[in-house]
Amino acid sequence: MKAPTLFLAAIVLLLTGCANTPTSASRSASWWEYRQQVMQERDEGKLSPVAAEEKVAAKYREIYGIDPEMEGVFAYDKRLYEMAQAGALSLGEADALVLARIDQIQARNAADVQYHYWLESRFPPNGGT
Repeated sequence: MKAPTLFLAAIVLLLTGCANTPTSASRSASWWEYRQQVMQERDEGKLSPVAAEEKVAAKYREIYGIDPEMEGVFAYDKRLYEMAQAGALSLGEADALVLARIDQIQARNAADVQYHYWLESRFPPNGGT
């Protein structure tokens, strides 16, 4: 096999792999759907608040891998749900604080993505070639 043919075959395989990779939006929707399902199980009494949070965190790691910011969120969330189980705050309060923290992280991540696109539009990778 000649070098150009091998190179083209490698590009085709790479593009095929990219085409089959789930988009960030579909992964996010999948995680949010799973979270909703787990929270419903929690609300039905099938899971404790802490157990539900642990399942949600495990699914996030399965989809996205380890994310240091979200690891901090999950530790914070777990502590809030421990406090709710102990009666120090209501489950509704814990849910509101958890969602606010997740929204804050997602907003920060969205801003980072926008900034990255802006940088690439001003300074294309590889000199724009």
